Amino acid sequence: MKTIRIIYRVIGLLLMLLVGLVSMAIFSRQKENQPNAPRVKKIRQWWLKKVVSIVGLKVVEKGQAPRDGQAALWVANHISWLDIPVIGSEGVAFLAKSDIRKWPIIGWLTIKSGSLFIQRGGTNAARLASQKIANKINGGDSVLVFPEGTTTDGDDVRCFHARIFAPALDYKLRVQPVALRYLDPNGSRHPNIVWGEESFVSNVFKILGESSIIAEITFLPPINAAEYSERKEVANLAYQAIRNQVVQTKPVSEIKANKS
Repeated sequence: MKTIRIIYRVIGLLLMLLVGLVSMAIFSRQKENQPNAPRVKKIRQWWLKKVVSIVGLKVVEKGQAPRDGQAALWVANHISWLDIPVIGSEGVAFLAKSDIRKWPIIGWLTIKSGSLFIQRGGTNAARLASQKIANKINGGDSVLVFPEGTTTDGDDVRCFHARIFAPALDYKLRVQPVALRYLDPNGSRHPNIVWGEESFVSNVFKILGESSIIAEITFLPPINAAEYSERKEVANLAYQAIRNQVVQTKPVSEIKANKS
């Protein structure tokens, strides 16, 4: 049964990759300088929701999700490669390393989906990245970053790098903390999400073989960075809010999965 499940999902993902390539090629042809035009944004969101569904995740939303017109700098704890489609299906753009541009197929899709790319270590790299993020948010599109700088096992949250919050302080942006947890049907942390020492491909196949994974995404109260003068203040507020949600001793007794 597990093997059949993996084969079925692999076929589904390959088909969705083809759909993504064709859709972006058709609908973004006229929008090359405006990758976040409403039509392309909706395609990206729909596509990621389908990917999440094919992988077998049941997404549960908690808290108050930002409404249209409430663009912000989203910050979340980082557990898995699954974080990208799970949070991305909410309609947020990503901050990615410039190297991804060169990746076959994925790089092209990332460009067309409106992601921001940063060149690490370059002259004025931090300032330019901060400006790009602010321009995107002020244009009406939220941007997601992972302030831990690495993935964890999901049991706890690492301290946030304060420099990630520079755009929020420099340009007086809203910060939207988002807490992620991956749970089994009993509400406990799912044991097979973390990469550990295995390869990316091995982890993908392990997850595709799982019968039930619940992705819980919690929208916490937003932070108005304009009210603070130090990056560390905002970083610590976001960190504490997300950690308080992630580090829970009681399993979730009842989870109503969002089937959409």
